[in-house]
Amino acid sequence: MDDYDESINLYSSSSTKKRRNNYYNNNYRNQKNNQKNTHSCIIIILLIISISQFLIIIYLLFSPKFKQNFENNENNLYNEHNNSFNENKTEDNITISITEQITYNLNNLNLGKLIFQKEEYKTNKSVIHIAMACDNDNSAVYSTLVSMTSALENNNKEKNILVYHLLLSNNFDMRKISYFESLKNDYDFVLNYFKIPPVFKYIGKKWRSTETVEYKLLLSLIYPDIPRMIFLDGDTLIFTDISEMYNLDFKDNYLLGYPYHTADALDKWDPEDFKIYVNGGVLLFNIDKMRRDNMDLKLLLFHGLNYTRTHFLEQDSLNYVYKNKIGLLPLKYGVYLFGNVEEYKKEYLYKMRIDINFTELGNAIEKPSIVHLCCCNPKVWHKNTQQEKGFNHICQRFQKEFYFYANKTKYYSEIYNAYMN
Repeated sequence: MDDYDESINLYSSSSTKKRRNNYYNNNYRNQKNNQKNTHSCIIIILLIISISQFLIIIYLLFSPKFKQNFENNENNLYNEHNNSFNENKTEDNITISITEQITYNLNNLNLGKLIFQKEEYKTNKSVIHIAMACDNDNSAVYSTLVSMTSALENNNKEKNILVYHLLLSNNFDMRKISYFESLKNDYDFVLNYFKIPPVFKYIGKKWRSTETVEYKLLLSLIYPDIPRMIFLDGDTLIFTDISEMYNLDFKDNYLLGYPYHTADALDKWDPEDFKIYVNGGVLLFNIDKMRRDNMDLKLLLFHGLNYTRTHFLEQDSLNYVYKNKIGLLPLKYGVYLFGNVEEYKKEYLYKMRIDINFTELGNAIEKPSIVHLCCCNPKVWHKNTQQEKGFNHICQRFQKEFYFYANKTKYYSEIYNAYMN
């Protein structure tokens, strides 16, 4: 074939079509390769960004300065506000801030976001409301169970029905409710419970104590329809019908309590701030009056701003805020483990700010209606219990009483083996 024929063949229709197909195929392959390269670049860039963000987060989390700032923001809510206030922080703003933080989760109750039980009941008997706080520790569960048993055992069943309100810690294992439910096999009573969100978490970080001691400050917020309520610590035993205490005359006081013997140990307060100082373990709350006078919010405000000054946490706040309207319970309610009147005079009288009727005190020590087991360390349910002031025979006496009521529960062996073997 000569050159002319070859050129004609090169530009023939078949050759042109073939060359055009080759062109499009090559172009298509180039586009696909470009797309792949582009996608690979994007993926690499995104991967680099993600790794960078991850490294930054790791650095921040392990940075001492960041950790310190984070913990300060979370736990020290009001440490800097105890003695003075910024001009831009009015009392109203502080009140709103504190009540929002403390009551936020409580307000979700009707939305079903909290674990609670409110039993419905109808009765012609006198209703007695008793609140107790309990954390997840077995010791707290056992002691609360035995305290409830002692009250139920001595209740006038023909006239009264006890309504127990258990304020449970946020970490409470709800399977342990079965301990308290078991009492319904032997006693007629109402059991309500409310698992409290960690609204006092900042207290727990500051102090080596459980948040449950603070829960009594929330009674009027949690139970808006109850006019009065007894609050008992778990380390109490009840030996008589508790209705007499429940129906005491408040005489315009916000609460009634048992006189505490260490009021003069509050070195961060002016002694004149406490004309009467009562223990927080046995109290009768006039919830109706507290609510009418908006004292529940004032109490939370004061406690939120001053908890770092307190020696006994919520106990100080209750006594300070309600100081002009605190009454005393009869001494048979909430008596400590005193040996006798003479020992009491020697160890405690000089620390008191009130006059004591020693005949009444002697009768209370000999035959208490409620005994508060707070002066033994370890507690009376322990084999090696001891009285802090040396009155060990008193601890032994009430150890027998404790296990007498423990034996009326289905968990006697479990409790006894945990502390006495």
